[in-house]
Amino acid sequence: MTEKEIDALLARAGDLMKRAADGEVAYSPFLTPQEQRILRVRLSHRDAPLFCGGYPDAERARAVFLPEYMAELDGDVRKELLGELLGEAVMPLLIKGSGFYVPTHRDYLGAVLHLGIKREAVGDICVLPDQGAILFCDSVMAAFLKENLVRVAHDTVTVGKVTLPPDFNGGRSFRPLCDTVASPRADAVVAALCHLSRERAQALFAKDLVQMDYESLQKYDREVPEGAVLSVRGYGKFVIRALSDKTKKGRYRLVADQYQ
Repeated sequence: MTEKEIDALLARAGDLMKRAADGEVAYSPFLTPQEQRILRVRLSHRDAPLFCGGYPDAERARAVFLPEYMAELDGDVRKELLGELLGEAVMPLLIKGSGFYVPTHRDYLGAVLHLGIKREAVGDICVLPDQGAILFCDSVMAAFLKENLVRVAHDTVTVGKVTLPPDFNGGRSFRPLCDTVASPRADAVVAALCHLSRERAQALFAKDLVQMDYESLQKYDREVPEGAVLSVRGYGKFVIRALSDKTKKGRYRLVADQYQ
């Protein structure tokens, strides 16, 4: 993001904080992972919002700014009230087709945007194998989509509410990866994950093809922390699960998952 875009994001967050200070529960649109990270870093702990995307590992989530009185409520009462509010603000919908054609994520997103809906008005679109897709939005958008989203790519669809299982993970699957690297530097990690030489990996950084935690990463000597999300254009997206233990030869054990 440019500094101008970051300033605009922080200004919008400031407006939401003022509304919360006046006693209102205030919501942002659905934010990208990068936008969420900026708010986490730039806002003080006292001003930090909750993030809700509909399930624990959601990529796009709404920032929720709470009024002070909610912090003073009894724990169970607060949890119940918050659950009701978030249930209206981030609602899962099931988009189901006839089954003769299996739409892609791009198909679902294109159909939504074709209705004149801005991308920030909806959250994740989770494509499920042979089961349609789950889309997250607020209750007002849900009513609109139920009335107007009738076709995705070459198939007719229906849209309705759905109750997700507690362990819903967005339908994601991962391929586990294990290797050893000389150091936790980004170029060494990318080389191992993408099966490249160190020199070819460094060239990817120079071409701005690598992101860490959804931000461009051009300094290939930066260390990669555990839990980081690395995206390498043309090679995939990876979550670093472990990168701290050393072998007897002094190399670091790299454990990662690649998004499928």
